[in-house]
Amino acid sequence: MKLSIIIPVYNVEATLGKCVASVLGQGVGDCEILLVDDGSTDGSAALADGWAEKDARITACHKPNGGLSSARNYGLERARGEYVTFVDSDDYVKENTYAILLETLGRHPEYDIIEYPVLQNPGTADERLFNPGTAEYADPLDWLAAYGLEHCWAWNKIYRRGLFATVRFPLGKTYEDVYAVAALVRLGPKIATTGNGLYYYRRNDAGIAADGTRSGLTALLAAQTALVAGLGIDTRQRRWHRLYLNMFTSQLYAYRATGKLTLKPQRIAPGRYAGGKDWLKALMLDTLGLRLSCKIFKLLTRK
Repeated sequence: MKLSIIIPVYNVEATLGKCVASVLGQGVGDCEILLVDDGSTDGSAALADGWAEKDARITACHKPNGGLSSARNYGLERARGEYVTFVDSDDYVKENTYAILLETLGRHPEYDIIEYPVLQNPGTADERLFNPGTAEYADPLDWLAAYGLEHCWAWNKIYRRGLFATVRFPLGKTYEDVYAVAALVRLGPKIATTGNGLYYYRRNDAGIAADGTRSGLTALLAAQTALVAGLGIDTRQRRWHRLYLNMFTSQLYAYRATGKLTLKPQRIAPGRYAGGKDWLKALMLDTLGLRLSCKIFKLLTRK
């Protein structure tokens, strides 16, 4: 078995069909598709069973509700592929993406993880393309530093399944992807990125961070802080400035919601970053400092 594709399913009867159809259109015959029904209360479980009856590559699994991490872990425990990937059931994947990536992995058996582009919020005014380009990283910390915390997603990657022998998604945590990425990076995998293929991520407006809730924003910052601490990252080093700017964004909104500072103060001289917003954030930190920047942001953006 070459590839295991794990799709957690929970109350997604409106989007599951498009998701599964896109995965079946990947041009990969030697694969298994694990639909993990996490205690759905709508028609999703029946839809999963129906897909399993139509295609021998699909297995529908049913378990009591335990959350996204629990469903992914359930799939990992049953996966048999040499490689494994994840798809959220309200997202979809461009045709033949996996076939292209598996061909690359076949030419480069030394790669442990391959990352590919994401189109976020397709068809909306907030549509944004993340393209990591073509690169190789013998040191996964170099990969993490290249885009900071902007690509700590579970789903736009294919992994050597053996990496998950000791890694699971944490239960009871939000932004579980960030914790899992940190655990994987600690294993020292060789990571490659490519501009080929495309994952379509559709924002869930009912999700934890969509409305800027206190719990969601503080949870994101907590996950990012745990990653930095767990990997022993010194954000004062120039290579980690982009990552710190990502954390600063979380801190701005968390401070607006809670009035609390959890990020360690740090000044960053403006330089070449991802865009004008990052340059502005660096300027704020360099001239105003963390606390005053957060206070001004809260004053200017309060509703």
